[in-house]
Amino acid sequence: MLSRILYRRYKTLQRIVFPPKCLVCSRFFNPPDCDAAGVAENVAGKKEPAPLSLQSQLDRLLSVCLCPACIRGLVAVESPICDCCGLPINSRQGVNHRCGDCIREPKNYRIARAPLIYEQILTRVIHCFKYKGKVQLAKPLAELLLTAFRLFWEPGSIDIILPVPLHLKRFRMRGFNQAYLLVCSWNILAGQYPYRPAQQQVEPHLLVRTAATVPQSVLGRAQRAVNIKNAFDLNQPAKVKDKRVLLIDDVYTTGATVNECTRLLLNCGARHVDVLTLARAV
Repeated sequence: MLSRILYRRYKTLQRIVFPPKCLVCSRFFNPPDCDAAGVAENVAGKKEPAPLSLQSQLDRLLSVCLCPACIRGLVAVESPICDCCGLPINSRQGVNHRCGDCIREPKNYRIARAPLIYEQILTRVIHCFKYKGKVQLAKPLAELLLTAFRLFWEPGSIDIILPVPLHLKRFRMRGFNQAYLLVCSWNILAGQYPYRPAQQQVEPHLLVRTAATVPQSVLGRAQRAVNIKNAFDLNQPAKVKDKRVLLIDDVYTTGATVNECTRLLLNCGARHVDVLTLARAV
């Protein structure tokens, strides 16, 4: 009890000396009076798991890093969506169905899903995370992605999780692989829930990027598929044989990267490949 009181006083003093600033808009704001330990304790004390609605999770997970105005600017992906690539359908009514692009050009992967739409605020959040080294975003974004995983996949439906890798040169420049940071803490985060889901097998070094390609973000749709062709390889291909694989990345734009990774994995004997990204471009 005394330690909690002292900790709260320390946090209050810290906020006075170093007032929190929104990572996106740089405005000072007053975050809720909670910390990661407190959140974990509250969740663990509940008899039922926290609600899985993506929109309802944004305030809880991001209110330490972002101001309320920026959080309100984040848009969750909602049905109806393409039942293959996860693209939100323009009509806000009806059921999930295959979009025109997936009908014209069938994808190598089985399904792709994302919790958030890649719009202005989320673009700035991801840029802060990837290019400005704001790795404190990794934990809340990882928990948001874990929430999406629990929404879209049944327990035990995935055998192995592979973050989409960076080429070694880009990894050295950035210092981390954002896709790996989005999934490396899943087993710890999942342990906060009372039903203790099974541990996920994350393999950060199995899929490797062998070609230092031009960044996909500067290319058009057709150029992206050519640029990424044969850019990946597998260490120990036998590890994916007959496995149900989940690919993790930060943004799904045209799907060229994950489609190429999937082609390689299927050629090496994977049973099927699914995709989960933080953001979905529309």
